[in-house]
Amino acid sequence: WGPGRPGWHIECSAIASMVFGSQLDIHSGGIDLAFPHHENEIAQCEVFHQCEQWGNYFLHSGHLHVKGKEEKMSKSLKNYITIKAQSWPDP
Repeated sequence: WGPGRPGWHIECSAIASMVFGSQLDIHSGGIDLAFPHHENEIAQCEVFHQCEQWGNYFLHSGHLHVKGKEEKMSKSLKNYITIKAQSWPDP
């Protein structure tokens, strides 16, 4: 391998192949994973499984944004709100 280690794209490809085999129907994730992560997963799995189409559908979702802010809500930014902490009106 040389200096460094394999990236997380191959890790996800290996796990998905182990769990789902040579094809999966739906793969989902955030829109920020469409490229390069999902593109790399597709390329790696199609070569490994020697198939034309590894995933039938990719479903990419948008991000939640903190009210009044331009940045996405995420644990790494520590700007998230848990469901448990949210106050809900009584029914």
